Amino acid sequence: MSALPLASPRPARAPQPRRHLEVAPTRAQRRARPRLLPAIVTMGGIGAILLTQLLLSIVLADGAYRIAGLQGEQRDLGRQEQALTEQLEVLSSTQNLTANAENLGMIASGNPVFLDLGTGAVSGTPTAAGGSLTGASGNQIGNSLLAGTPLVERAPTTTDAGGSSATGGSDPAAPASTGTIPSPTTR
Repeated sequence: MSALPLASPRPARAPQPRRHLEVAPTRAQRRARPRLLPAIVTMGGIGAILLTQLLLSIVLADGAYRIAGLQGEQRDLGRQEQALTEQLEVLSSTQNLTANAENLGMIASGNPVFLDLGTGAVSGTPTAAGGSLTGASGNQIGNSLLAGTPLVERAPTTTDAGGSSATGGSDPAAPASTGTIPSPTTR
């Protein structure tokens, strides 16, 4: 055989793990990477702003509808006030007041008489009452707005069990007469 010594086999080396090599990023590359936390905070802020704007728009729209409703109600109440004012002016007209006064039993004086306090003289010729302001005198102009307006009626008098009226007189329409003119008490 041969004179060469036998070579011993090489001992097997344990396999060494391969190293993973990466290129280290530069500072500019690290700053350019998006960060997750700032993105979440930014998106949350935008969402909160949009939600606030939506709620504000809803509140303003509700206020606008409420204002429009109140303005309509104010307009209707203004019209009602105007109609009632016109009706009050018609009812406070001279023709209506005169007709109601005569219906309640008042008698118009046909000839007014005046007293001069300085001299004590009477100007005018006194005549008996008994005239009517709404009667046959041809110098009055009627109020067509009063057509169909009811006149004021006298309040009904009550009678007690004995048959006498509460006013104390024989005529239930006439007030009780004490012979004096009522006046306030003064000191």
